[in-house]
Amino acid sequence: MTQPTQKIRVLLKAFDHRVLDQSAGQIVETAERTGARVSGPVPLPTAIKRFCVLRAPHIDKDSREHFEIRTHN
Repeated sequence: MTQPTQKIRVLLKAFDHRVLDQSAGQIVETAERTGARVSGPVPLPTAIKRFCVLRAPHIDKDSREHFEIRTHN
């Protein structure tokens, strides 16, 4: 009888891509040390959330600031 195959899929998210790459490298290294078959890491698209905020508290709706949060997958 053959042993059933088990799969694991890990999805990492971070605001800093360097931390994400370092963590993915450590996970792959640990999996390879245990003798597991590794495919990946597969880069996923970066999710970008943009926010538009009024600069002045009362008037001047034409004056706005834009902020964004990038979530690396």
